[in-house]
Amino acid sequence: MTPPGFPVRAYLLVLTLCWLTSAHAGAKPNKEDVRAMKRDGVADDAVGKPKKRDDSGDARSTKPSPADAQARGLERLREKLVVPDDTEWALITERIAKIDEIRRTLWASAANVRGVTPSADKGKRTAGSSGHPERDALRAAVSDNVPDAEIKSRLARAHEIHRQNEQRLADAQANLRAILSIRQEAVAVMAGLLPP
Repeated sequence: MTPPGFPVRAYLLVLTLCWLTSAHAGAKPNKEDVRAMKRDGVADDAVGKPKKRDDSGDARSTKPSPADAQARGLERLREKLVVPDDTEWALITERIAKIDEIRRTLWASAANVRGVTPSADKGKRTAGSSGHPERDALRAAVSDNVPDAEIKSRLARAHEIHRQNEQRLADAQANLRAILSIRQEAVAVMAGLLPP
C-alpha cells in the first residue's frame, strides 16, 4: 500500500532502490518482485534485463531503428527547408519518397550486375536471379556463349530499361523541383536530392 499522496511509480522506485542498497543486493529478486517491476516499468535494468520499448512507443532502448533514423533525417530536412505547413510537407515527402524509390531500383540494378545482392533483398530471390529480367537474360547470354547478335539485342534491351529508369528519376526530380522555392531547391541540391 502506498502512502497517501505518494505516486505509485515513485513508491516502487523507492522500494527498488531500498532493495538494491539492502543486504540482499547481490541476490536475485523473487518472481513476484520482478513481475511488479515489469508491470510498472520501473527498473528493468535493476533486475539485469536490457531495456525495451514500452507499449506507448517510448524508446527506452539505446539502439534506434532504421525507420527512426529516417524520420529524424526527414525532420532535419524539413527544418532546413523551412516548411511549417503540414500539407506542403506531405506533398514534398511524397515526391522525395518517389525519388528514393527510383534510386533504390537503379542502385539495386547496378549492384546486381556486379553480383552484389543488396542486404534488404537477400533471401527474397532465387539463386542467379537479380529481380531484373533483362539483366538476367544478358547474364545468361554471356555465360551460355550465345551468338553475338543475341547478346547485342539483349544488351540493347538492358540499355533501354536503364535509360527509362534514368528518365523516371529525372521526371521525379523535376516534379520535386516544381514545388520548391529557390532557397528550398538549393537545400535539396545540397542534400543530394536534386542535381545542380
